Amino acid sequence: MKLIINAEDFGLSKSINKGICEGLKEGFITSASLFMNAKHTDDAVSLIKQNDFKNVGIHLNLTYGKPLCDQKEVPHLVENDGSFHYMCSMPFYAIYDEVKKELKKQIEKFLSFGLTPSHLDYHHYFYSSMEVMRAFLELAKEYDLPVRSMTEKTREMAEKMGVRTTKIFLSDFHESYSGPTEEKLKQIVQFLKDKNGSCELMTLPGYVDEYTTTQTNYLGREQELLSLKKAFENGVFDGVELVDFSKI
Repeated sequence: MKLIINAEDFGLSKSINKGICEGLKEGFITSASLFMNAKHTDDAVSLIKQNDFKNVGIHLNLTYGKPLCDQKEVPHLVENDGSFHYMCSMPFYAIYDEVKKELKKQIEKFLSFGLTPSHLDYHHYFYSSMEVMRAFLELAKEYDLPVRSMTEKTREMAEKMGVRTTKIFLSDFHESYSGPTEEKLKQIVQFLKDKNGSCELMTLPGYVDEYTTTQTNYLGREQELLSLKKAFENGVFDGVELVDFSKI
C-alpha cells in the first residue's frame, strides 16, 4: 500500500508553515497543500522555493477568507462583507459557473509563482455539493492533476472522468476520539498492510502561535506534528510505502 501523509493548511500561519516545512524536510510528511488566499501564503511559497519542494498541491477553498475573484464575479459565494460563506451553507449557495471561475483563479495563482502543483485537494467538504465537485474534477482533468477523494461517490466520479485519485481516504488520525496519537498511526498502518493501491491520510500538523488561534478552532496541530515525527522515527510506517501524489 502506498501511503500519502498529506498536510493541509500550508499558508494559514507562519507557525503552521514552519511545522509543515519541518515535516516535509524530515520525511514524516510526504505531501502538503497550499492555501491561495491566506495571509501567509507568500511565506509558504518562499519555503517551497528555498527547499525545492515538489510535493505541494493546491488547497482549493470556498469557505475561508475572501475569494481571489472580484466579489462582483462571484456574488453567490460571499457574504455582504466579501468573505466566503460558512462551509455548512455550501450546497445552498454553490453556483457552478462562479465556483469554477474562483477555483481556476486559485490554480492560476499557484502557477503564477512558478510552481508546479502535485495535486488538488480542498478545504472543508466540497463533496457536499455536486456543483462544486463537478467544477473541481473538470479543472483537475484540464490541468491533468490527481485529486483527493473523500467519499466513494466522488472517487467513482473522478475515475469515470479519468482523473487520478487514491483508492482510500482516511481522516481517522486527525479525527480520532483518543487524539492524534502514535498509537492511532500504528492502527492505521496495520489496517493498510493487506490493502492494495494508494491511500491519503489527512493531517493538519503545525505549530500554534497567537495568530493561528485567531484563524482556526483546531489547536491539536502540534500533537499531530509530534505524533507523526515519533511514528516516523520509531519505524511505524515501515509496513507501507510513503509517497506523494505523483506516485498514484
